[in-house]
Amino acid sequence: MKKIGTILIVIIVAIGGFFAYTKLSPQIINAPVVDKNAEWQVYTNKDYGFELKYPADFFDPNQQPRLLSGDCNYNVFPDKCPNINNIVIADSVSAGGDASALESNLSNPGYWDNPDGTKQTINNVPYCLYITGDAATGHAFNYYYFATVKNKKCLVVYLATSTTNCDFYLPLEKGNTEQAKNYNNCIETNKNQPTILNEIISTFKIIP
Repeated sequence: MKKIGTILIVIIVAIGGFFAYTKLSPQIINAPVVDKNAEWQVYTNKDYGFELKYPADFFDPNQQPRLLSGDCNYNVFPDKCPNINNIVIADSVSAGGDASALESNLSNPGYWDNPDGTKQTINNVPYCLYITGDAATGHAFNYYYFATVKNKKCLVVYLATSTTNCDFYLPLEKGNTEQAKNYNNCIETNKNQPTILNEIISTFKIIP
């Protein structure tokens, strides 16, 4: 009889647990999805219908993301990557750059890390990525141009990142906690940058 009583208690507890779960499960299923990028800055270009998000402190001052646009050999896209040199030159001129110097650089096959572009799809939209960069005073700079075509125009998403040569903080002085902290922060920032950059790229959105 003891055994039967124990079995009955187990069955009652199991049934109670099942009903409790079924009562609560709709609340779990319908729980709001948390947007981990909700606090990020939003860049929107309404003229060309484009949006992306990024952390406020990720890019250097005056190097926030922007959208460039202009004429290109759009008819080759997406089978081949369009030539965006004229768009890059026009953007440089608008910022006060030397058009003839940049044109000369662009004619050099070594200007782009990948002169033919690298095709990729982001949120079901085809893009061609071009990369270039330079270095100065202990910093390395990388410039990314994501080109796509909309309404027979090239739209180019421009992103620029920089990394610090952390050896600047070496050798570490014994007892200098501020120096050690700056060095460790530098290492951590450089290490995390590719992950955050990929998260930013994943927010690219073509909007109506």
